[in-house]
Formats: sequence, structure tokens, C-alpha cells
Amino acid sequence: MLDAGLCITSIEHLVSSIEKSELTRMNQRAFSLLELIIAIAVLAIGLVGVLQIFPIGLRASQRAGMMTKAAFLAQNKMEDVKLAGFDAIITLPPKIPLSGRDGDFDWKIDIEEPELDGVTSNDIRKLTVIVSWLERNATRSKDFVTYITK
Repeated sequence: MLDAGLCITSIEHLVSSIEKSELTRMNQRAFSLLELIIAIAVLAIGLVGVLQIFPIGLRASQRAGMMTKAAFLAQNKMEDVKLAGFDAIITLPPKIPLSGRDGDFDWKIDIEEPELDGVTSNDIRKLTVIVSWLERNATRSKDFVTYITK
């Protein structure tokens, strides 16, 4: 026959161990307030880093846009010179404008005889279009070069 006191003690012990394991399992699944604060701090530091990079990317995008516009302007000026013809650039003064302003850009055209390792030719000219613009309180410029023949 079973002792009633032993049975009650065993049952209490069993219930106690079940409650402890349930509490342990609940503690392992839930976040404490400290863990939550640490997670938010790590997330905030990461977001600050990302937000600091954003203006750098924006400036790079604006610079690339200005470079593209400068290249289009230079290409347009080179085509104007080609349309005027070779004779228009070798006469003095040239029959085309050699400098000007277009929107945010200043441009200048230099025409010279190229140096070809001892070979002289009156049938070729080196055409340099220099485009400059103001960017963040500094003047930037880019040179574009092509050759024109008779």
C-alpha cells in the first residue's frame, strides 16, 4: 500500500518541477527590457550610419549630372565647329564663336595645329573644348579633345 504522505510529496514535487520548467521556458522566449533597449540602440546606431552616407551619394549624383551636361555641351560645340567647316577655323579670325556661356556652364574653344612627331600638316587641327562650372564654391572644368581634318 502506498503511503499518502509520500504520494502527496511526489505530486507536489512533480507540480513544482513542471512550474519551474514552464517559467524557464517563458523566460527563454521573452525579451527583457534591457535586451529591448540594447536592440533599439544598435538599430539607431545603424540608421545614423546609413543617414550619414545619403548626402554623399546625393552629391556624387549631382556631380555626375553636371559632368554629363558638360559633355553634351562640349559635343554640341564640336559639332558646331565641324558644321562650320575646316576653312572656317583656319581663317583669322575664325568664323565661329570661341567662347561663351550656356546656362550654368562657361565654354571655350582652342584650335591649334597638332604636333605629330616631326610631321607637319596643314590639313588637321586639334580642337579642345573646355567647359567649366561652379560646384560647391569651387570652379570645376573638363577638357574635351577631338581632331578635325579637311
